[in-house]
Amino acid sequence: MDWASYPAFGDRVLSMIGIEIHWLILQYVLGLPLMAVIAEIIWLKTKNEKWLKISRTLAKGFVMVFAVGAAMGTASEFGLVLLWPNLTEAAGKYIFFPLYAEVFAFLMEVIFVYMFYYAWKKLPSKAHIIVGILAITGAWFSATMIVSVNSYMQAPTGILIGDYGHGYPKLTLFVPNDIVSALNVKALQNAGMDVLGKTKDSAIVALPCSTVRQIVSDAFSGRIIRDSVLYGFLTTQAKEKLANVPVKVVLDAIMWNTVKNFGVYTITFQSPVFVASVLHSIMAGITVSAFTALAFYAYSAYRRSKDVAKLGFKYSLVFATIAIILQGLVTGHEMGVAVAEWNREKFAAILEGSPKFLKSIELFLAYGNPNAKYVEYSEIPNALRPPTIIHTLYYLKIGLAVSLAVTALVLAYMVFIRKKEPYSPYLLALPVVAQVVSFLGWSVREIGRKPWTIYGIMDVKTAHTMNPPDTITAGLIALYFVVLLLALGYGIYRFLWRCEG
Repeated sequence: MDWASYPAFGDRVLSMIGIEIHWLILQYVLGLPLMAVIAEIIWLKTKNEKWLKISRTLAKGFVMVFAVGAAMGTASEFGLVLLWPNLTEAAGKYIFFPLYAEVFAFLMEVIFVYMFYYAWKKLPSKAHIIVGILAITGAWFSATMIVSVNSYMQAPTGILIGDYGHGYPKLTLFVPNDIVSALNVKALQNAGMDVLGKTKDSAIVALPCSTVRQIVSDAFSGRIIRDSVLYGFLTTQAKEKLANVPVKVVLDAIMWNTVKNFGVYTITFQSPVFVASVLHSIMAGITVSAFTALAFYAYSAYRRSKDVAKLGFKYSLVFATIAIILQGLVTGHEMGVAVAEWNREKFAAILEGSPKFLKSIELFLAYGNPNAKYVEYSEIPNALRPPTIIHTLYYLKIGLAVSLAVTALVLAYMVFIRKKEPYSPYLLALPVVAQVVSFLGWSVREIGRKPWTIYGIMDVKTAHTMNPPDTITAGLIALYFVVLLLALGYGIYRFLWRCEG
């Protein structure tokens, strides 16, 4: 299927521009503080002033990107509210805790990121390092909260994966007893519902996501029960009594009861892809930061041949090499296993059209068996198929990531084994490639979730606003994001690159 054929193409592109530019900047807030703090710890141990210079340069870099990233993040959040109001309402009502906690994470970042830089000479060295660790904690805490919500959108807590012929995927719901009494259980079971058990005040059921999707759509479009798919699942007595009740009243009661039973404060963290997603995202930030610092110091050493630049190059090279290896072999592997298990439609689209050899490798990495049975793209119902473009995006990402890893290993061999100095302006391409790899990874993750906005619960059409912006307005908003990014690039060149390089 064609990615452009899904609803709200223009607004999806606009959201991608805003979110991806924000993520492009945010990665440096995840990685540079870690590099700066470790460099300062090395300085404290060695008393070599070059390490202090490296630490301060890296700190100046993340302070600059944090300021613009905060502005970009605010703009992106407003875009989500305006373009996807039903999504933000659902998130605010059912999975609000991590979004609320992220406010405190952001405050932690603001306080300690700037304290780390501006209080450098006013704090004892050990106390300053603790401030740096708190700055890292704030940044990673913030990322964890946001990624937990995104993980829930990728694979909600309670999602059940199985044979499509039996109504799967299904969503686990805790239906309050007063609603259960109004339901025609036989009709629901005929539609694919499974009764999983009961609690004191609820029946635990697994409802096909196709039915959940329609109920959610009816609820957010303002329909009453008489005009909803839900009407066919009520008892005769309930039909007469509840015909004019808004579907959203029933949906809110079921969803809130489900969230309460899973855990109001933990439901997003129980998403089966949460741990892999957080680790992979944080490691992406570290990897991009390391390759950017590597390029910066390589060019600085090429231009001026300063000893501090040469040391910064070696330090960044070690960081980049370790980061890209861990990203590929550990966090990337775990993310791939999670996708194969919990996003089978996405996994099928990735494999669609792959040669048998590549399929065997992917199946071995995902399931430990190169001949493992998996759901093929043609077996997936049309209504659940993601766009096949993610096949191209995924393998382009893998190819570029491997090229980064090979480059880092070759540079490490030249520097630490052959004792060469491979400084070159061509290395400025490395952070660009690293950012492209990260962008492609998020593109596969987000595009591969279509046709859903929240997998198994809400589709794109339901999440979308009824009053989308016109083309000129959308273009101006996109231009705003691009201008901010260019301003940041100029600022880094003017106040960091020229001064420090």
